[in-house]
Amino acid sequence: MRKLWPLFLLLAACGTQDPTGVGMEPLRLTSTTLPPAYLGEAYTATFSAEGGVRPYTFSLEGQLPQGLTFQGGRITGTPKEKGQFSLTLTVEDGAKNSRVQRLTLTVSDPPPPRLTLVAPPAQVEGPFLLLGRVEVREALGFQLELPLRDLVPDLASLKTSSPVYLVDHDPETGLLRLDMAFSRPVKDQEAFRLLLTPQKPLTPRLAPRVVFYDKEGKPLGETLKRGKPFAELLTLAQNWGKEGKELKGDLNGDGKVEAADLQALGQGYFPKVTAPVPPGGAPPAGQEEAPPPPQEQGSP
Repeated sequence: MRKLWPLFLLLAACGTQDPTGVGMEPLRLTSTTLPPAYLGEAYTATFSAEGGVRPYTFSLEGQLPQGLTFQGGRITGTPKEKGQFSLTLTVEDGAKNSRVQRLTLTVSDPPPPRLTLVAPPAQVEGPFLLLGRVEVREALGFQLELPLRDLVPDLASLKTSSPVYLVDHDPETGLLRLDMAFSRPVKDQEAFRLLLTPQKPLTPRLAPRVVFYDKEGKPLGETLKRGKPFAELLTLAQNWGKEGKELKGDLNGDGKVEAADLQALGQGYFPKVTAPVPPGGAPPAGQEEAPPPPQEQGSP
């Protein structure tokens, strides 16, 4: 019996490579859906299969959107038109077995970036870290206004992924303002972390206003009120650490773009915040009660 084992193993190994496909797993497509595509953004979808007899040959029927092509089992390119496109994918193996799958490719406008604020979901009594992450889409910067009711920020604890930022907190109104610019577009990355201390036991309820600047530096929505253009902060980020004559962002003329220029930009950058009206009270003389701030696109 011992002598038969090598022959048995040899036959078993040959059976798994049978070119006729007998005794093998049936051919099947492992790609049964297509990821969404976004207008003007690079796209790649790769098809795959299992079972049957290799090699596999893929073919695709139907009209792809302009800008996309199919070759070698892959769809690649940059779509130039929106819509839903019906496609039929066929895979054929080396034994001429085939499988067919109907697919729909959806091309739409890119979703906006999102600033995800991570805070404790339950009641807290002591200091905690607030994390801010840029997610979903690339961004070159953002403006943030965050009312901090019964929360005191420790600005000295602020850690950021970019050295180019300006921050302001008004203790009277509790409004935190943070504008940040990046040297290159970022996505799915932590932007900042800040220590907050509650003045009483509470569950953090955060309602930010956020305006993002896309990878071209264009605002995605109405910009928040500032004493100077956000574009100047972007210019500092693009030239941060550089040296040279007539360099953009060199506000003090010393031939460098560094912290001194950021400090100069910060003078008068954040306008004075109007004190909030007490619940049920009248606004101060000469001031009108402001409507509640709208939730900006890109807020969580």
